[in-house]
Amino acid sequence: MILLLGAVLALGGAALLSSLASRHDRWARSAVIAGLAAAAIAGGTLAWRTIAGQRVSDLLWSWPVPGAAFHVGMDSLSACFLLLVLVVGCCAGLYGEGYLAGSHGHIPATPVRFFFLVLLGAMALLVAARNAFLFMIAWETMALAAFGLVSCEHGKPEVRKAGLLYLICTHVGSLFLLALFALLGRNAGSLEFSAFAAAPALSAAERVAVFLLALVGFGMKAGFMPLHIWLQEAHPAAPSHASAAMSGVMIEMGLYGLLRLLSLLGPVSIEAAFFLVALGLITAVFGITFAMAQRDFKRLLAYSSIENIGIILTGAGLGCYGLAKHHPSLALLGFAGAILHTLNHGLFKSLLFLSAGAVYQAVGTRDIEACGGLQKRLPWTCGLTAVGAAAICGLPPLNGFTGEWLIYNWLLRPDPGHGMLFSALAAAALALVGAFAVAAFSKYYGLTCLGQPRSEAARDAREPSWIMLGPMALLAALCVGIGLFPSPALHVAFAAAGDVAGQARPAVSASLDEWSRLLGAIGLLGAGVCALSALLWLFRGALLRRRKVGLGPTWSCGFTAPTARMQYTGSSYPMPLTRVFAAALATREEIRPPLGYWPVKASFESRTPDPALERWLPVLTAKFEEWLSAPRRLQYGRLQLYLLYVSAFLVITLLWKL
Repeated sequence: MILLLGAVLALGGAALLSSLASRHDRWARSAVIAGLAAAAIAGGTLAWRTIAGQRVSDLLWSWPVPGAAFHVGMDSLSACFLLLVLVVGCCAGLYGEGYLAGSHGHIPATPVRFFFLVLLGAMALLVAARNAFLFMIAWETMALAAFGLVSCEHGKPEVRKAGLLYLICTHVGSLFLLALFALLGRNAGSLEFSAFAAAPALSAAERVAVFLLALVGFGMKAGFMPLHIWLQEAHPAAPSHASAAMSGVMIEMGLYGLLRLLSLLGPVSIEAAFFLVALGLITAVFGITFAMAQRDFKRLLAYSSIENIGIILTGAGLGCYGLAKHHPSLALLGFAGAILHTLNHGLFKSLLFLSAGAVYQAVGTRDIEACGGLQKRLPWTCGLTAVGAAAICGLPPLNGFTGEWLIYNWLLRPDPGHGMLFSALAAAALALVGAFAVAAFSKYYGLTCLGQPRSEAARDAREPSWIMLGPMALLAALCVGIGLFPSPALHVAFAAAGDVAGQARPAVSASLDEWSRLLGAIGLLGAGVCALSALLWLFRGALLRRRKVGLGPTWSCGFTAPTARMQYTGSSYPMPLTRVFAAALATREEIRPPLGYWPVKASFESRTPDPALERWLPVLTAKFEEWLSAPRRLQYGRLQLYLLYVSAFLVITLLWKL
């Protein structure tokens, strides 16, 4: 565990040094890069040793605080998430140095560097914590560091609103987690995770309370619907490399907490497993439906994160169902699918957020309507965006396919223990989510990178520096590599799933061999398709080498003078699908039709507000304020009455103590 401490101290030391060297940007940048490299080497070595089966001893230091101890340990589940933290964090951190330089002072570099490194260190400590007190310290540090990143451009009103909303939501979730650990600690007589696992069984009411507290506490961080209300506001407000770390890793910490709790307390009831699956599917459908309707591409990516969290929760629910029905193979497959999709989501979503940051700096806006034609001006950025978009749609042979394929296999395999109606409905919902993902990201890529430039900024766009393109290329290579050669990622996911399902390594290895062969064959088939496509491209080039190839304008349906305004817009492209869900989306439209014989101005604008944030939450807030208005009747403004209230309370307290 010394390696873990080394990684955390390297990140914390780099955060401190970068702040002290704030007046010397080169030294601050060197401190950040050195800290990221040291953390990656130390933490990555520890994580890979653990996944390979080596025994790692816990580190326990007592604290002079009741119930508290600095107790850290490492198993396959912790190692899996630690790898995700380090890979995504290091890529985003390196990219961030180029992003901060490209902002030309508009983003304050010193606080962003400090909070970003603290965020990574807190998450690395979080996944290794084996004491509830230490877990909550790391959890709150992570939350406050993310708040600093969200609020770094606090001069903008929308950023202040997003920061305040995130702060409220994250502390509401923390209150539920405090209640959760208080309940578990009272039952176990200790705040040690090992004591939770060895404690007497909870009563039925206590198990329900633990389940609900965990679902809200961890679900608020993960973004389960309708607890997602902070996510689509905070991600666009934060710098793009911070958004990549928050969406690619931080929200997955909520899923880690749920999986860790399952590994400690054992299986949940069948009803609870069904509820998790249903909540996951609802979250996935909700997230991708609202993603299709967005014009702000960072907001689109944020809603897509909600969708992917729903897919992961569905896999976890299927694993819980397998545990409840005493089917070890189903449990292992469900948890492995959820964990593998978590890893994959961290890679392709961080890639998409980083490429979105490059587009934002090149064009100066997050509005899809101001982009277009960037493929010719930003070929590397758009090519890497295409890899991320294809991966997030679950298209083979990229990594997004592998985790979803495991979940589909759970639903479609003929094992007894789950009804065909349940499997058919869940598989149909996942298929719907996949189809909508293709629509959302073909819109994002097509309207951003293809067609004609829609603004002067898009016409003058330029590629970012190598320090931004390099991390994006590495993440894209990992997306392709896991899709073509999935065995290492499968090994990581199944080892972590074995910890959650409580299965020994021999049983995990047997199941891993089966799925490695199947996914390996699919990967080889995908590699063959890629190789054949490359050969056909080379053959086409050879045929055209001696021929004259002419270039001409794209056919424009007979228009002799087409303009960029004749292209699809962010609203018109998904309209055939969004109109089906018009009642749920409640899109607000502002139409100014052309008037008169020679109209001068006409416009159409649409906006899709979040229902939980802008419709349901205000109603609940009004009801809560109405309920609180009753005690206000006791406030008459007379000091004598207030003294009487205090005296009465003291008398009642004394009588109760007697």
